Amino acid sequence: MLVVEDDPISAIISTQALSDIYDTHHVSDGRAAVDFCLMTPPDLVLMDINMPGISGLEACGILKRNVLTKDIPVVFITAASDPQSEDECWDAGCVDFISKPFSIKTLRHRVNSHLSVKILTDELKRLATSDALTNIKNRRFFDEYFLAQSKLAARNREPLGLLMVDIDYFKQYNDTYGHIKGDDCLKVVADALTKAFVRPTDCVARYGGEEFVVVLPSTDLKGMQHLGKYLIEIVHELKIEHLGSPFKKLTVSIGGALVEQGEEQVENAIEQADKQLYTAKRQGRDKFLMA
Repeated sequence: MLVVEDDPISAIISTQALSDIYDTHHVSDGRAAVDFCLMTPPDLVLMDINMPGISGLEACGILKRNVLTKDIPVVFITAASDPQSEDECWDAGCVDFISKPFSIKTLRHRVNSHLSVKILTDELKRLATSDALTNIKNRRFFDEYFLAQSKLAARNREPLGLLMVDIDYFKQYNDTYGHIKGDDCLKVVADALTKAFVRPTDCVARYGGEEFVVVLPSTDLKGMQHLGKYLIEIVHELKIEHLGSPFKKLTVSIGGALVEQGEEQVENAIEQADKQLYTAKRQGRDKFLMA
């Protein structure tokens, strides 16, 4: 949980009231709150409205417009209780507000209530956006996330990369070792791909069958070339036997593409990455090609 409060005494009261139940963190202004949420998304933000620099209302608006932080519930703490101030809180996107001075018991009960809802919502969202076999993100999540990141990249004029990864000779793997071993293989590869990326904005998803996709915000051509080759080596290091492959070990083929500016280019990027993937397969597999 994140407490955003520029008054030291109020910050101490709020954090001490909740720290025996939750892990609490404190920042003293709206900009620091936004930066914290982008790096380490909390389960809930308890935020003062009036702060130097970016106000709580402005900070909440920034969080709600970002795909990475829009679902973090924000509870405002405010000394104002007039209808206009209340409307401003709701319009900014908060889930609740608590008037100063507040009861510690009221604060704890409000926070408990909103976190209970958040836990349930997160679990439902996880089930809806996760692949049942590998537990990584599914095709549905990828479609929404890739589109959102393309809009963000266009607005910020930053590069956005896409990798499509396909396990080589996977039908032969299933024929040789059986479908249960095939499922285990998919899980191992999915886990290896996921661990290869540490930035919170990077996303690995199962695209279908033995195919995976990787969304790479703020990644240019040089970065894409490095990562594509890196993933090839990561799968080599798994040292999974595959007697149905001419390589006698599990390998992958990868196609990459950079998204051109404009959300209408999303489908084109997928087509380009897919074309490079199948060119890599035609050229012998176990390689990475970039559009």
